[in-house]
Amino acid sequence: MKQRLQRIFRAWRRPSVAAVASLLVCIWGCIAVFLATHHLPRPHWFVIRQAVWVVFGAVGFVAASAVSPERYRRLTPFLVILAQLLLLLVLVFGIRINGMRGWFAYQGVFLQPSEVSKPVFILGLAAVMAWTQRYRGEFLRGFGIPVLYLLPWLLVLSLQPDFGAVLVYALSFAIVYWCMGGRTTHLLLSAGACVPACIFVLWRHRYVLDRIVGFLHPDAHPQTSGWHILQFRRTLAAGGWFGRSREAGLWSSAYLPLGYSDSIFASTAELSGFVGILPLILLIVAWVAYAHYHACRARNLWTTGVVMGLATLLGGQAFIHLSVNLGLLPPTGITLPLVSYGGSSLLATMVTMGVVESLVRDREGRAVDQEDPADRSVVELDDMRG
Repeated sequence: MKQRLQRIFRAWRRPSVAAVASLLVCIWGCIAVFLATHHLPRPHWFVIRQAVWVVFGAVGFVAASAVSPERYRRLTPFLVILAQLLLLLVLVFGIRINGMRGWFAYQGVFLQPSEVSKPVFILGLAAVMAWTQRYRGEFLRGFGIPVLYLLPWLLVLSLQPDFGAVLVYALSFAIVYWCMGGRTTHLLLSAGACVPACIFVLWRHRYVLDRIVGFLHPDAHPQTSGWHILQFRRTLAAGGWFGRSREAGLWSSAYLPLGYSDSIFASTAELSGFVGILPLILLIVAWVAYAHYHACRARNLWTTGVVMGLATLLGGQAFIHLSVNLGLLPPTGITLPLVSYGGSSLLATMVTMGVVESLVRDREGRAVDQEDPADRSVVELDDMRG
C-alpha cells in the first residue's frame, strides 16, 4: 500500500512528458468541441461535459500509472472476463444510437464498453502471446490460440454492430502478434480467410456496401452514401493552409455530420487550416515513436507486447480517424483520441496512457517472471525471426 501511494505521489508531483502532452491535447480537444458546437442551442453543454471527463481522465491516468506491472499481469484474467461480460450485457441492456447497440445509459451518462475494454484486450493478448512463445512457428498453437482469443471480441463487436471497433481491434492484434514473434505468413493466411466473413458482412449489412460504393463514387451519390465524403472534401478545401477562423467554421457547422466527434479533425482543419492541424499529426507520430522506443528496450516480451499494443490502439485509431476525414477510407464511426467528444473514449485513452507510463517507469526495475518464456527480449526475438 505504501509503495502504491508513493507511485501516485510521484505521478502527481513529477508528471512525465507524455502526461503533460496528453493534458494539453485534452484542452485542445475541449476547444475543438466548443468550436464545433457553438452554433447549437446549448453550445456550452458539450464542452462542460467534456471538461468534466478530462478531470476523470486525469485521475484515471494517475491511478493506472500507479499500478505495478506485476499486478497488471495478475489481474489480467479477471479484467478480460469483466470486459467480455460488459460487451455481452450491452447487447441486451444497452441503448441503440445511430443503429448501433453499444452504450449503457443512466441519468444522461453514457458508457461504451468497446472503448473501455481496449486496454484490457491488449493486456490479455500480450499474456496469451507470451504464453504461446514456446509454440512460436506452429500454426495451430502458435497462431491458432491467439486467434481463439481474438474471435470472441470481434464477434460481440460485430453483433452491435461496431465495425470501426472491429477494425481497430483486428489491427492491434496483427501488430502485437507480429511484434511478439509471430510469422507474417500466418497473418497473410488469416487475411485470406477473412474474405468470406467480409462478403457475409456486405451481404448482411447493406449500408456497409453502400458506404464503400459512396466512397469510390461520391459524386454519383451526392445526397446519400457519398454525402459524408463530399462534405469532408469541401470542409478541408474551405480550411486551406491557414483556416477560416473568422467565419467560425461556416461549412462544417452547416453541412458536416458529427463535427464534434467522428468528423472533428475535418471541422478543426477548416478553422485552423493545415498549418494549425499539423502539430496534432506530429503529436500522434511522436506518441507512436515514444512507445516504440520503450517497447524495444523492455526487459521482457510481455511488456513489449503491451506497450506496442496500446500504442497501436491509440495511434491506429487516430490514423484511421484521419484517413476517414481525409477521404482515404470509407466513413466509419471512429473518434480521435483525446480530442473527439465522448467520455468513454477519453477515459479509456487516459487509462491506456497510464498503463504505458507504469510499464515505462518500471523498465529499469527487475524483469517479471525471469524463467517465463515470455521474458525473451525483443532483440532476441528479432534475431529468431531473422
